[in-house]
Amino acid sequence: MNDPNENTTIGEKVHPASREMLPDDPMDLHGFQVPGDPRLMLRLLVEEYARIGWDTDAIMRLAGDPNYQGFHGLLKLYGEETLRAEITQILSRTGVIRVTTVEQEPAPEGLVELNTDLLE
Repeated sequence: MNDPNENTTIGEKVHPASREMLPDDPMDLHGFQVPGDPRLMLRLLVEEYARIGWDTDAIMRLAGDPNYQGFHGLLKLYGEETLRAEITQILSRTGVIRVTTVEQEPAPEGLVELNTDLLE
């Protein structure tokens, strides 16, 4: 098998791990608009982030980031006030998952005396 750290060629192909990065790389991510229902997209995105514990304020901060084109596009479409109201309404229906982690105390070493008076 070819070592990905070596610049080996098979014919004219170069292993992806060792090839030069080009500005028009086909594996580069590009966002673009597609036809669809923006309300459905908003609902699905909000539900996804609610499942990882994000509330309205956290989602609104994400919408303000132009690098996240999905939510940012919805912010431009609806405006801040309407988008916040929509997110709040969706979260009121679906809720936000909150998880608390509690570390259990270690088991005592040795024997533990049980009180059998309560069993009578």
